Formats: sequence, structure tokens, C-alpha cells
Amino acid sequence: MLLQKYANGDNCQAIDLVKSIKSIAIANILNQRDRGSVAGWLFLIGSLMFVFDAILEISKGVTLSAVLHFSASIIFTIGSILFMPDPTQN
Repeated sequence: MLLQKYANGDNCQAIDLVKSIKSIAIANILNQRDRGSVAGWLFLIGSLMFVFDAILEISKGVTLSAVLHFSASIIFTIGSILFMPDPTQN
């Protein structure tokens, strides 16, 4: 195996080898721009789910807690939209 070559030597070399292989594999699968885009979409979808939950809560009855929940979810959704990465950036 690949790591057996390093088993008798310095363990730090084997650990560094594994870390570098892992980072190369992850970088090939999902680069930083894609990660930012996925994270932005997940935040947006989650915040829209909070808005939907707040609307359902208000439909049961208007309370101060329901209005605060709705207001906070709207603000969170706006923040999520502004946090989305710009698709024109390289």
C-alpha cells in the first residue's frame, strides 16, 4: 500500500501525504466557488422555510411572538439573498 512506505519512517510524512491527497480530492470535486454557491443557496432555502413557518404561525393567530418570528425570518431571508456570491465574479 501507499502508506506502508511511510509506516517505518516519520509518521508526520504519512499524515501530510494523507492530508494532501484529501485536499486535492476535495478540491477536484468541489472548488471554493461552488462551495460558496451551495452554501448561499442552502441559507436562502433555509430562510425561506423560516418565512413559510412564520406565515403558518401568523395564520393561527396574530401574536407579538408570531410577528417577531415573521419579521426576523424576512430579515434573515434578505441577508441570505445579499450573501449570495456574485455569478459574474471569477
